[in-house]
Amino acid sequence: MSKQGSKKETIFTLYLKENPEVIQKIIGIQIEKMRMEYNNGSQRVDLHGVNKESKIDIFVECQITTADEDHFLKTKDLINNTADGYVIWIASKFRKNSFIEEIKELLRNSPRKYINFFAVEVDPEVIERIKLLNRQYELDVLKNLDIIHQIKQPLKLVDYYFQMPPTHIGKAYIGEAQYDFNREDEVKDYFLDCLCERMPYYLNFHSTKKHSQNSKIMQIGAGLDEVMYHCSVRDMRNRAFVEIRFGPSKEYWFKVFKNKAETLRREIHPLIRLDDNKRSIGYYITSEPNDIPRSVDCLVEVFERFIHFFSLYTYGKKEPNELKESIRKLNKVKIFG
Repeated sequence: MSKQGSKKETIFTLYLKENPEVIQKIIGIQIEKMRMEYNNGSQRVDLHGVNKESKIDIFVECQITTADEDHFLKTKDLINNTADGYVIWIASKFRKNSFIEEIKELLRNSPRKYINFFAVEVDPEVIERIKLLNRQYELDVLKNLDIIHQIKQPLKLVDYYFQMPPTHIGKAYIGEAQYDFNREDEVKDYFLDCLCERMPYYLNFHSTKKHSQNSKIMQIGAGLDEVMYHCSVRDMRNRAFVEIRFGPSKEYWFKVFKNKAETLRREIHPLIRLDDNKRSIGYYITSEPNDIPRSVDCLVEVFERFIHFFSLYTYGKKEPNELKESIRKLNKVKIFG
């Protein structure tokens, strides 16, 4: 993973998402429905969950570096934009107590904000194990998160400030997600949620995307600069599709895969098409606007084959030239088998 850029904080946030009991021990209440990169109005929060019993929102800002000005300002903005809830700021170290004191002062000056604030530090051994995970093959990270969970106390509470009455009942939505399929942004949210449910091991699916309401296409990182997945449940031409595109600096990659088009059709789908102008490899069907879940189901199934095929190359397990050798061996087996 580090070959394509560090994702250490993403790994740490995913660990917390998959193991909510770690935060529950700190704040003393149950957490459910945890989501990464949560869209809280005009602000995005690293991790969000709810407590069903009290209908309370739980917001978590994560960093695996020393508490800094940027995260301090994000936490302040989060408090300013929140009427009630739990706000948790996690960092490797809080050296400047002024950050925490300023947040406490902000809360004292806003007595009608029913917010409980927690400052939490990360055990140094957690960060070392995150570095190990960061060097692993992307699709193996999720199943190996247990190496962090082996640490007895991964998080430590260093300070707190309570301003929520113990009997307070909030207004957090605790029901199942509702999607308005007449809105392009909610169609994409539904699509991404289905992708994440099917492929939780693909880290880029865990982060919700900030959508333009009128944009019909979603872009998701494929693991390399200038290599992106483009997908849509219904584009301007009434198509549902998923495709991988290679930028100008990755033209060689596209040519290698183009020469093995039959392999792509066998491994991913018989209807795979290649476009020289866009340097894209894609699967396209007619969208069903009156049955969005059906279109999404078709795309998710094929998208998973894209992920398994191309991630071997885009996340560094294989070089494109290895594809040629693997095909040569496969053909030899077929001839003599």
